[in-house]
Amino acid sequence: MKWSSSLQSVSGRLHIKILAQLSCALHDVTVPISRKEAKKVVLVPGLGALRLEEPEVALDSKAPTVRNVNGVGRRRQLPFVHDEVPARVLSGAERPVILAGGGVVRSGAQPEVVELEEMLGIPVATSLNAKGTIAETHRLSVGVAGWYSRRCANEVVCEADLVFYVGSHTGSQVTDSWRVPPKGASVMQLDIAPEELGRNYPNVASLCGDAKATLRKLIEVLSPREPNQEWLDQAARFVDNWRSEVEALRNAEAAPLRPERIAKEVEAFLPADAILLSDTGHASYWTGAHIELRSGQTFLRAAGSLGWALPASLGAKYAQPDRPVICFTGDGGFYYHLAELETAARYGINTVIVVNNNRSLNQETHIFNQAYGGQQTAGFEMWQFEDLDLAAITRAMGCFGQRVETPEGIRPALNRALASGRPAVVDVASDIHALAPV
Repeated sequence: MKWSSSLQSVSGRLHIKILAQLSCALHDVTVPISRKEAKKVVLVPGLGALRLEEPEVALDSKAPTVRNVNGVGRRRQLPFVHDEVPARVLSGAERPVILAGGGVVRSGAQPEVVELEEMLGIPVATSLNAKGTIAETHRLSVGVAGWYSRRCANEVVCEADLVFYVGSHTGSQVTDSWRVPPKGASVMQLDIAPEELGRNYPNVASLCGDAKATLRKLIEVLSPREPNQEWLDQAARFVDNWRSEVEALRNAEAAPLRPERIAKEVEAFLPADAILLSDTGHASYWTGAHIELRSGQTFLRAAGSLGWALPASLGAKYAQPDRPVICFTGDGGFYYHLAELETAARYGINTVIVVNNNRSLNQETHIFNQAYGGQQTAGFEMWQFEDLDLAAITRAMGCFGQRVETPEGIRPALNRALASGRPAVVDVASDIHALAPV
């Protein structure tokens, strides 16, 4: 995404216009800063490519600025909010939840999130971008919220009396189209981009800055407190109930396989330092909800186009050659960039690709049923594929390939794929009728 920004004086205030060319959405934010501060905007991470145009009318050199907690020219959103205000708000909440977004990952603020939640006894949910911020086996982890989520995470967010968003833009995905939390919820937000603060939820307190640096400042002014055990017990019940509901699917012996079982086997296989990449669509749900990450593991996901995961996994392996890289995609996503396996074989990029092969784009099932008045009766070839042996195709391209048709065959195949030292595809025959609840 490329950003274009123009700066101009409007009634003695600096007017910042940011155009996201990808979505053609124009966002106007008025922030009073001086000429000196305006020149520092180019140092701000997260705004992309900027064009600064100094107007002929002098900028208001007396306009108030806010204290920079990052040392890189970042401003807080006005009106000015002192550090003790969000600290007091967070300490005073009876049922708080931290919701970590992608800014936590980009900032490297995972340790600060864990320190803060353990210091105050606060459950932690994440966006899909921030999956793995906290080990998902941690007693205070409730999982991914929004779409591609665990229902228990959404329940905790909706029951909280304060949702503390850290490094999240509170967009449609992490909020389930702004229903999680519901309208009227108390929200506190920390974000590096001032225009994001309070954009989608009115904030009771705002912090503008880099997630790692600002959380560190917040931790310094907070004091440990006894957690609200009743709230922690309630959050744990939500998680336990969700686990009970999906247990049968995660242990299903059916063939073709349930995707929940595939995800469970991938979770058990993942090396301690693995990088897991997920495609978008149903693949994001199967990985987001059903593969629990441990400390030391990394999650990357397609934040847009289907088919991203395969070539992205090659890039991840090229960048981190000493770490195991595992890609999770469906056959629909796999077909987008199948040819890149030849490149991977030629360059020896030994990524392991798990294909949830239901010989379809079955995430389109609801769309086609609606188009046919409730139940599709013809035209299935528009989203269903021939039942091809993708492992055989892979082997013909010089890669490791194995077809799996039983649950007990998944982990041995994954172990052989990783040990092969070649680009590898584990083609798992899965149930075309298994739909993600998104």
